[in-house]
Amino acid sequence: MPTQATDVMHQSKSQPRGRKSAGLMQGQKSVFRVPNYKSQKDLTHGPEEPSREKVYHARRPHRKSRGGCSNCKQRRVKCDEAKPTCLRCQKHGVDCDYTARPVRPWPSKNIISQFIESQPDLLSVDSLSSSMSLLLVADKLDELLRSGAGAGRRPKVRTDTPLVLQALQHFHNTTISTDSAKKTMAVMMGKVTELAFQTPFLMHAIIAVSTTHLCSVLPDTTAYRVAEAHHWQQAINQYSREVGTSVNQNNMDQLFSTCMLLSVHSFLLEEFNPRASFVFSDDPTTLNWLFLQGGLRYLLERVTMWLPTSMWWASFAEAHDPNIDFEDARPGRIDLDPDFADLCRIDESSTVNSNPYLWPLRMLTPLLKLERSPVSFQKYNTWMGRLEPPYYDCLLLKDPPALVLLAWWLSLMASVDKWWVDTRVRSECTAICMRLEDSEDPLVLRLLEFPAQTCGYLLRHVQERVAFESCADLLSIS
Repeated sequence: MPTQATDVMHQSKSQPRGRKSAGLMQGQKSVFRVPNYKSQKDLTHGPEEPSREKVYHARRPHRKSRGGCSNCKQRRVKCDEAKPTCLRCQKHGVDCDYTARPVRPWPSKNIISQFIESQPDLLSVDSLSSSMSLLLVADKLDELLRSGAGAGRRPKVRTDTPLVLQALQHFHNTTISTDSAKKTMAVMMGKVTELAFQTPFLMHAIIAVSTTHLCSVLPDTTAYRVAEAHHWQQAINQYSREVGTSVNQNNMDQLFSTCMLLSVHSFLLEEFNPRASFVFSDDPTTLNWLFLQGGLRYLLERVTMWLPTSMWWASFAEAHDPNIDFEDARPGRIDLDPDFADLCRIDESSTVNSNPYLWPLRMLTPLLKLERSPVSFQKYNTWMGRLEPPYYDCLLLKDPPALVLLAWWLSLMASVDKWWVDTRVRSECTAICMRLEDSEDPLVLRLLEFPAQTCGYLLRHVQERVAFESCADLLSIS
């Protein structure tokens, strides 16, 4: 929700009546006033009862240094601008440079001012002029990020550091380009960034996903880990409050954008560890990485009438394929693979209400015919966002048909080449293969071979088959 920036003006105190400030020339205004706690009467007539009134004297006028050397600017002290070496540099025995910029940015230099200067084509002046000027945006980013935390709260992590600037630049230059199709990228780089300057939880989400990406590509991530945790926490908390308050035409694009970025956080797995999978756990929260992907569907259903006005409408339309019907709820086995239908115990009388596997299998079947590459990512992604609770229940029960269907979908996702997808896909798919490789059902073992090959896991029965075939070849040669 857009924040209204407010300028706080500090009013100077009025002078006490009947007294004039010493040292003021006629017509000169006193902007800075220094209190003199002893009156002139006290100095001339000895100790008397001190006056409670304070006498203010004008600050001695001084000339500001505009063209000082880089060392003085960095230290924020006045430079006498003497050349070739100013007095301060000469006194400290350091090189005096009037051409180089400071090694570190001034604290007073707002990070978004730097960001806008480095990316002048990122924001449209015309599009922002209706809500806030670039100058106001530059001055108020810190206020923006703090405003969502609630009155009286201050974030533990500073927002006015070069790290946030690096995160914004990285999001613009790298993170988005690794994850988006052409139209989606255009939306993300333009409208989403503009919305983030008005929406605290979206700005937190952008910084969070960018720092997460930086943590995945940099060897030393200590500085980014704290910021990553802070901004994810702020994004999730503020997004949850916004969804709980209202979802309407005015905030749907902010919520859509944040929800998509939060899906990265929930799906991402930092380390390959099949034993930590939900497959080997009784904790239902270990499946949250899949369950939470339905958030966008929840939002879409609440704003259906306004969707054509959304900035994401073109992207949603681009993902639509007339050959794929994600609303296919036909009963029976028609157009289903016979092996999958047998595994899921689907007969001609089965419906999406009577069989929990018919709906996910109906959605999965057309995906199997698509090109296995990043161009199919949005269609693959739709599958996990439209799963229903009965199927989740079967997954938590570790029912073999449910696990096999998920393993095949994970195998398709392995082809999309996304930085936040690969580890999760390999780890969960390997866990399913480990769980089911001792199954006594030959159909389960046969349908496991494709997922196992995709994630690089050698099934036990495949090892035995290869060993048997090798022995047979040796015997035939001898």
